[in-house]
Amino acid sequence: MFRCAWCMKKIGENQPLTALNVKFAEGVDFKDKEGEIIQVYLSSRRTSIPMFVATADSEAKKHGKDGLFTVCDEKCGQKMKNALSKEINTFQNIDI
Repeated sequence: MFRCAWCMKKIGENQPLTALNVKFAEGVDFKDKEGEIIQVYLSSRRTSIPMFVATADSEAKKHGKDGLFTVCDEKCGQKMKNALSKEINTFQNIDI
């Protein structure tokens, strides 16, 4: 079961979800956390949110993405994207 990274609502097993794919900024390294869901602190929101760290052999990584944030819908996805765009020390590219 996942939680929406924006509103923290539980996303059920049979419910649709959207993912925000991110590329880490230069110098940010979570290789030791590949395949895990970790908590990432966002200073713009003053809270930590769950992020899945892509594995080296994943489709996300093959497309140049390092992490994924799950969101429950497009509305939360856009709000999350706006918040992540302020975190320039951690993320350099965000796609829905």
